Amino acid sequence: MITLAKDGFELDIDPSTGGAITRFSCAGKDVLRAAPERGYDVRETCCFPLVPYANRIEHGRLRFQGREIPLTLNFGDHPHSLHGHGWQTAWRVESLAGDRAVLAYDYKPGDWPWAYSAEEVFTLGAEGLAVSLALRNRATSEMPFSLGFHPYFPRQASTRLTATVAGMWKSDPTMLPIDYIGDGLPLDLAHGAKLSEAPFVDNCFPGWHPPARIDQPDSGLTISLDASSDCRFLHCFVPVGENFFCAEPVTVMPNAFNRLEPASVTGARTLGPGERFAIEMRLRVSI
Repeated sequence: MITLAKDGFELDIDPSTGGAITRFSCAGKDVLRAAPERGYDVRETCCFPLVPYANRIEHGRLRFQGREIPLTLNFGDHPHSLHGHGWQTAWRVESLAGDRAVLAYDYKPGDWPWAYSAEEVFTLGAEGLAVSLALRNRATSEMPFSLGFHPYFPRQASTRLTATVAGMWKSDPTMLPIDYIGDGLPLDLAHGAKLSEAPFVDNCFPGWHPPARIDQPDSGLTISLDASSDCRFLHCFVPVGENFFCAEPVTVMPNAFNRLEPASVTGARTLGPGERFAIEMRLRVSI
């Protein structure tokens, strides 16, 4: 376990469990949902990286440049591949200081036929936390990719989430997007959705203009969820009856490479041999 501290902020990171954050607090108050002290699964942590792709790939079949590439179904009995490899592998510690840590891992071709390397950089500052996620294509051919972060926030009685988005993709029962809607959204993000009253949501909100604002009156915190301009999609997960929610900055909609819409809609991207791409998430906290 790695612990960083600065100006009242404390951050715990577990390199062996998906390079995940397991605690991020401000003045002793949880900014992100804290993981159990021991024996936790990566899905019980605070935040984990999505690399080399974010969200779902339909039935584990990636269609790219005229090929159909079978991928491992990596999420129990769920019918789709989910979130790539980074969240299910150990990362190594590259460097460590009092307020900064760098983690990395290298992937050799397996079900994903491209070699790549990934890097996470965690930095505490006077306003909060910045996390960058970088991907480099180590293969000799062009590689599809997407990136994102999967933070879990406390869901309290008065929690509100405010964000500027263009609309929402409605999902089928397996959480693949099927229809786009521009109004009548189940979360009124424009006016601050009260999450204790929200229905079940596991949907992609395109056209996001960071930052989003998370108001936590019960704990006295206000959080600005900011991200790189390449994170044009905010994926929201609000499960019924749970004490957390997720607001995930990502570069694509689910199943982006298997869809017929242009990349300007889906966010699908490619990296040439040796090329690098990085995004950043910033959590600015005020009391």
